Amino acid sequence: MTALIAAAAVLTLVAGAAFAQSIGELSSEISSLQGQMGSAESSESTANDVISRLDRAEGDFAKLASGGKADKSALIPLYRELESMLNRMVTVYAKKKDDCITTIDNGGQCDYDQPEQLSLRAAYPLSWLRFQAATTLFDDNAEESKKLLNQAIDGFTASTLAMPDPNLVRENTLGRAYCERELGKFDHADYDRAIADFKKIMDDGTGTQQYKASEQGLSTTYMKMGKPDEALKYGGGATNTGGGQMLQLQTLFAAEKATSDAGKKAALHRQIIDVMKTKENDKTGWAIDIAAGSKYGGNAVEEFGNSSDPFEKWLLANILLNRKDENGAAKYYAEAGASGKYPKGYKFAADIYLRQKRYDEVESLLSRIAAGGGGDAQWAEYMKFSLVHSRWEQGGSKDKALEDQWVKDAQDYLQKYPKGEHSAEPRFRLAERLQHQGNYVEAAKMYADITGESEFSYTAKFNGAECNYLALVNAGNNKDKNAPKVDTDALRKAAIDGLVATVKMEPEVERNTPPASRKFVHDTRGRAIYMLAGLLEQQPTIDYAQIGPLLKDFETSYPGMNDRFQDVEEWRITALDAQGNYAEVERDVRSLVEKNKNNMAQSDFIKGLGLDFWKQAQMAQNIDQKRYLENAKLTAIAYSYFSDMVAAGKIPVKNLTGTLSILGQADIALGDVGKAETIFNQVVKADPASPDANAGLARIAQAKKDWKTAVTMWTNVESTAAESDNLWYEAKYQLAVVYHEQGNTAESCNKLAATRAEHPSLGTPVMKAQWDTLQRKLCLDHKE
Repeated sequence: MTALIAAAAVLTLVAGAAFAQSIGELSSEISSLQGQMGSAESSESTANDVISRLDRAEGDFAKLASGGKADKSALIPLYRELESMLNRMVTVYAKKKDDCITTIDNGGQCDYDQPEQLSLRAAYPLSWLRFQAATTLFDDNAEESKKLLNQAIDGFTASTLAMPDPNLVRENTLGRAYCERELGKFDHADYDRAIADFKKIMDDGTGTQQYKASEQGLSTTYMKMGKPDEALKYGGGATNTGGGQMLQLQTLFAAEKATSDAGKKAALHRQIIDVMKTKENDKTGWAIDIAAGSKYGGNAVEEFGNSSDPFEKWLLANILLNRKDENGAAKYYAEAGASGKYPKGYKFAADIYLRQKRYDEVESLLSRIAAGGGGDAQWAEYMKFSLVHSRWEQGGSKDKALEDQWVKDAQDYLQKYPKGEHSAEPRFRLAERLQHQGNYVEAAKMYADITGESEFSYTAKFNGAECNYLALVNAGNNKDKNAPKVDTDALRKAAIDGLVATVKMEPEVERNTPPASRKFVHDTRGRAIYMLAGLLEQQPTIDYAQIGPLLKDFETSYPGMNDRFQDVEEWRITALDAQGNYAEVERDVRSLVEKNKNNMAQSDFIKGLGLDFWKQAQMAQNIDQKRYLENAKLTAIAYSYFSDMVAAGKIPVKNLTGTLSILGQADIALGDVGKAETIFNQVVKADPASPDANAGLARIAQAKKDWKTAVTMWTNVESTAAESDNLWYEAKYQLAVVYHEQGNTAESCNKLAATRAEHPSLGTPVMKAQWDTLQRKLCLDHKE
């Protein structure tokens, strides 16, 4: 507590002070203690633990209350609870001590030492708690503040009388002196009492733990009394503590302000400067110097501005900035920079002028910094570029003169510092300009030179890949035979490599990026994944093992790319299907159908997807039975979308004859002949001339050995299908088969021979092979 009080002024002025507990944590601790108060009243061991925790809670409360911006509305209820619990421990164990003494007086035996110690242990933090509340929470309530300070004095005084230990006596005397000093603003006689108590502690010698705090307390008391010369005797000496440094400077400033003697004033001013210079390279000490100069320095320009000492110019600039006087701060930062001792003064001045958009001032300073050739010269060259580029962007990127200037400044920087600390951004902006101009190949080369951990390296990696991608697209679209030859394979490889690198880099980049920029980083990865998948889809041999995992959960991860979801779904589903990951494909297709119920906009996409599944099934039919059946199943799931649309009256059957016929064929493959027959009959009813539906019914009849119906249906196909349609040949072939089954082999052979004579190719090689086999079996071999 002694250290806390000594440093209180510093805590309110020096930025960055950290507190051990938040208000919420302190509230939680107090609530936890409330539940143990009953046990603490009856058990001395529990009381010992509870009082220790209350003591720590009081220390945490003091830190929060003295933090400069204390939340009084939140802290006052906590103070009331904490005071009540400490007072309860004091009262309970004081009574137990008194009862014990009464027992002894009546001839009994009793040890009152432990209850007395517990009561005193609780009284000490209670007194400090009341002092802290009086000076922070109730500092604007004179009556409450005086009441608490007097209660604290009573507690400290009682403890000094009961404690034999000299160190504890001094601690309580110090607490009482602090309270008396605060009461002095209501009654000046209390200042005298405080001075007497501080001196009483100091009389025990400089080696005590309380000496330095008492000396500082004495100095502040004299300061409050308006006696800076007396304060200077105790607070003007060297000190190693933050609170002592602040007190020392406060005392010196007050003494300087109070004297009219020019010589004495100059000596005190020099003493102030000498003290401050010792802390120039100490971050905390320098912050205290600036805080003290800002709070106690009066007219800082008059105090420090007329000196030729560069240190005073530097100090004054910092003080003025602390006082929010940016114009004054910039002026003296520039003067400190001109001295040569503080080159960063130019930089700080430039930052201020830049915020104020005083570009002429900034450019003048940057030129002076660059010309100096020091450590900030490179920064100045970069800032010349950055400033103009920012102005160009803020103007909508339309000012040609500004554009020409930033391009020149970027090129100048890269010529002087090709591997410089700030080289990434000028190079990135030049590459970006080339990209916007459509010079993708040169832009990609420049992007490739941006490496390392620069904030631009991730975007440069993606942009370079995108440029190679766009150059590849342009090469494919260029129909000019006289155009220069382009190595499309090299462009494709560079684009793929760049996109792969972008996707791999992104997670770590996103983790290390400030929250405001993380969405951009994340969305860039989504664009990279989409382009990469598209390129892989165009490869002569498609790497489905790479595409499937790449596109996993794409829709949920990158909702902003919803206009590309159809492509993504198709690529992912196709990749999973090709790899035989049928469970995942089925999950995705069912989800697709479910979420697009009654959504006509998706009908063409789902139709194409189902057709792809059916083609895969047909290709695998005589090669891989599992693949055939799985793709037939996927076809049925996809096309259930259309059967649902028909059932809901959204699409008429006549508009879906081909699609529903494929669904019927898929159902047959899956063994659901009844469902297939219902679908084919629906189609034939809507369109009697549908070759696909008639063929479906013909196959079902043929499987049932219903030869009459089969002949009718295949005849319908023969008369309605185009000669270019494979179904036309299948109808003639199947009619020959059925004629033979009906016992009319001669008619069968005539059918086969006549068709072969008129159409020797027989449609497809597969059909021709089937035709040869059947004709040889029924007609040629039979004749032999």
